[in-house]
Amino acid sequence: MLPNFYLYLASCVLLLALSCQVSMGTPMRMPRSLDSGKCSQCADLSRELVKNVKKLLDNENLFGGLNCSEQRVEVNSKTQTVLACEPNTDMNTRCSGQRNTTFSESECLRNIRADLEHYAASLQAYKQADLSSTAQDTQNLLNICPSTQWVSSSQVADPKLTSGDPVDQRVHLCKVLKGFHLRVITISRAMGYISAGDHRK
Repeated sequence: MLPNFYLYLASCVLLLALSCQVSMGTPMRMPRSLDSGKCSQCADLSRELVKNVKKLLDNENLFGGLNCSEQRVEVNSKTQTVLACEPNTDMNTRCSGQRNTTFSESECLRNIRADLEHYAASLQAYKQADLSSTAQDTQNLLNICPSTQWVSSSQVADPKLTSGDPVDQRVHLCKVLKGFHLRVITISRAMGYISAGDHRK
């Protein structure tokens, strides 16, 4: 009876060891969409853009008399940047104690580019205040950080920023900027992750 137990236990341990070995495979290297110099520059520019959008949100001249912090957030609903740029941890690697992540750099960059085009167009279209500095920073990031597999979709500015009552436009600008701030934080983190290159190892 006891030798059968040890045989069963040894079989279980062997099966577990084999399944862990299979799941420890090294992820395939992906071709780079951006060279490391551009990645680092994009990461720096995106961090600066986070600060610039935050300054706009805190601008009393732009939002004086309006409690912007109480307005809801509106993000670009036509992209999936958060999902596309989040590394997924493979749960089968728990046996090895290592993280094995899957990440599509080109899909992440396509979504980032679509977001930047949308927000650049929206900032340029708003005429009630001068947002050209932040619009230019957004355009610079867009120009320096292209995705090799992106085909421009001619992003259109948010129509609520260009029509209707000026007060309503200002309220909507607040919502859009809050969404842009959250999205550019995601973009900054994604560019830092891409710049580090861990997903290519």
